[in-house]
Amino acid sequence: MRAPLRFRLARFLLRLILGSLFRVWLEGADRLPGSGPYLLACNHLSWVDPFLLLAWLPASPRIHFLGRRTAIYNRTWKRWLLQFMGGVIPVESGDVEHLSRAVGGALDRGGVVAIFPEGRTGPAEGRLQDLRHGVAHFAARNRAPVVPAGLAGTLELWRGKSLCIRVAEPLRLRGDVGSDMAALERAMREALPPYGDPGGARPWPWLTTLLR
Repeated sequence: MRAPLRFRLARFLLRLILGSLFRVWLEGADRLPGSGPYLLACNHLSWVDPFLLLAWLPASPRIHFLGRRTAIYNRTWKRWLLQFMGGVIPVESGDVEHLSRAVGGALDRGGVVAIFPEGRTGPAEGRLQDLRHGVAHFAARNRAPVVPAGLAGTLELWRGKSLCIRVAEPLRLRGDVGSDMAALERAMREALPPYGDPGGARPWPWLTTLLR
């Protein structure tokens, strides 16, 4: 699923802006499948996480995100940016059939669906919360591999901070939710990059809450 020109332009600008604010490292890019469809499962610490993934992972196959409507539309320019880039699947709790159809549609077109299986932002670096089982159901229903990924450094943000995205080897889940989720949790924990408090000055700490 090739990304449209509008998305590529927005992605370029997004990477330019974020790259001027932070030092971003991507590890394991060679582990990403060369084409879709696949699911990307990542931990979640901050508002900046989906923007980092959009800007640093390849433009094609096109990445789609699941997002709560209240989180997507809570800021005017955030709403405008996401609508301009496209690829966001708005969801509400309990709207399972709509969600399943939307995920399946993106995968059927050869796209990537990125999911934060924790369902909310985590309280600490290097820790994974309990995972929701939706990703296993989507993988089984669509026979799609799951690529585990880990983010570090985004819980607290300031100008010049180093942020890391680490990609792990893709998983082929077997269709048993219990064992599949256990395997995914292990892989996601292993994908978490190490993090230590860098110390020093922290200019522009308001970046932490910019788009919350």
